[in-house]
This record gives sequence, structure tokens and C-alpha cells, in this order.
Amino acid sequence: MNKLTLPLAVMIFELRRSLTIGRIAIWFILVAFPVAIITAIHLIAKIEMGERFDAENMIEPLGMAMYFLIPEVSCLLGLLLWATPAISTEIEGQTWVYLTMRSSGQRMVLIGKYLTAVVWTLSASLAAVALCTIVVDSPIGSELWWVLTKLVVLSCFVHAALYLMIGTLFYRRTMVAAVMYTVVVEYVVSFIPALVNKFTINYRLRGLLADWMQWDDARSQAEHIFGNEPVSTHLQLLGVMVVLFLGIALYRVERTEYPTQQEG
Repeated sequence: MNKLTLPLAVMIFELRRSLTIGRIAIWFILVAFPVAIITAIHLIAKIEMGERFDAENMIEPLGMAMYFLIPEVSCLLGLLLWATPAISTEIEGQTWVYLTMRSSGQRMVLIGKYLTAVVWTLSASLAAVALCTIVVDSPIGSELWWVLTKLVVLSCFVHAALYLMIGTLFYRRTMVAAVMYTVVVEYVVSFIPALVNKFTINYRLRGLLADWMQWDDARSQAEHIFGNEPVSTHLQLLGVMVVLFLGIALYRVERTEYPTQQEG
């Protein structure tokens, strides 16, 4: 088996191992959570507005709700469970020492676990996007579905790389570090009207949402949230983030002597 197929083999092994009742239940929860909330919002709006209800006029608030619930919440929750503990689970399972004895073993496992986290979370998030789009039932629902699909893909790849890096840097308190980063940076700093929020992933994703959906009014009213940069800038910076985060994670995992469970 060559080095190109090893990460895929790790991914397939991890996905097969995920077919347990608990993990399948988590997958369905990640799908059902945004769908239930969007359904509730849609029904309440219909009841309150009555005959004045217009699906096309509701697309912006519902679209924003779908964006926050799926690319910014469901994706992050799924990746927290899969990408963050990539190293710590091997250490706790006393299998890390065997990986370090193999040529490029650490890198191949890390990339394989990265792909596993992306595929597992992406499948749940895409299912949620499709079901929410059906619930919204808007004349431009297909456009919203396509935009959110792209944002979900970007969110999964970039956030998975970020959480993987956190997992290699803070292997002793992995989940605590990842949760703290998510709350402080992605859910607080990204909304601060200052230069610092432009270095967050969610700021870039919100900018792409406003650009691709052509929500110019929302951008003009809340420029610090949606930004005013072109699409190419957002995509380039997200690409740089993926390369940077994965590069740091791979460097860290090759240069660090992680302790076994007995040593820890």
C-alpha cells in the first residue's frame, strides 16, 4: 500500500469504526437539530403573518438562520467530536507508540483522521442543508441550497484543519482548548467590529454568504459582520488557513514526543 492510499485506508477504517449506535445517533442529531429549528421558525412566521406571509421575502432571515445553525454550529460540533481528539484518542488507546514506529505513520494517520472528520461531518451537514431548503420552500431555494452547500464544504475543511492543529498542540486538554477557542474566537471575536475579526474563519464565511446571495443591504448595515472584501479574497485566505493549520499540525506531530498513557 503506497503513501497516497494510506490516508484513505485510515479514513475507511475510521468510518467503519464509527458505525456504532452512539455515533449514528449523534449524526442524526446533527441533522435534526437545525431542521427542527428552521421548521419551527417557518411555522411561527406563517402563523403570525397569515396571508401576508411571503416565502421570497423570508429567504434572508431564514437563510441567515440556516447559515448560523449549519456551517457555524452543526459543522463545528461534528468536527469537535472527530477532528479535535485525533491524537489524544490514540494516546489513550495506547496505539500511538506503534504509529511512531512506522515510516510516515504519524502523518498518514493524521491526514486520514482529517479526511474522516470532514466526510463524517460533511455528510450530516449536507443532509441538514437539503432538508432545511425543502422546509423553507422558497422560489430561490435552489440558490440558497447551492450557496449553503459551498459554505458547508468550506467550513468543514477549514475548521477540521484548525481543530486538528489544536489537537496536536494541546493533546492533554484537547476538548477544553477547542471549545474555548470556538466560543471566544469564532463566536465572540468574529463579531467584534475591529481588524481582529477579519482573521477568523466565520467572518470569511459570512462574507461569502452575503456575496453569493447578493445581500447588499445586509452588508451595508453590518459591514463588520459581513465585510466588504471580494469573493476571491475570502477564498484565498480560507485556502491559506487550511494549508497553514495542516502544516502546523503535521510539523507538530512529527517533532513532538507524545507520552504513552503510562508515561502521562
